[in-house]
Order: sequence, then C-alpha cells, then structure tokens
Amino acid sequence: MLVVTGIFENERFIPDNPISIPQKKKVIVTIEEKPDLETKTVNRWREIGEAILSCDEELTGNPQSIQFRSIADMEAL
Repeated sequence: MLVVTGIFENERFIPDNPISIPQKKKVIVTIEEKPDLETKTVNRWREIGEAILSCDEELTGNPQSIQFRSIADMEAL
C-alpha cells in the first residue's frame, strides 16, 4: 500500500510530491478531520467554565473587592 499526502483545492487533489499512478488503478481516499483552532479554544473554555460551575470548594476568609482603574486614571499615569 502506498500513502500519498497532499491537499484538496479547487476540486482537485494536489499531492505533496509528484507521483505517477497507473490509469484505472483502484484507490482509497482518506480525509483527515482535525478540529480548527477556534473549535479547540471554544471547547477548552467550555471545559474550564464547567469545571468552575461544578466546583464545590468552599472559600474561606473575607474576600476584598478590588477597584479597577478607569481609562482616565490610566491616561493620567
């Protein structure tokens, strides 16, 4: 069995390297399905959110609120 890699573009298969295939030769085409980066990122954030929501850890102590600087405060620096 010979494995030929390449890309599919404009309704044509373009191999990474030139190859000669005899006419009427039976072939099997396998399409790699890799999730794109955006899908991976969204799934990862979903996992993080679910982990936070399902966490039953009790917080101890007295949490203190924080004050973020305004844009005017930042520009004044």
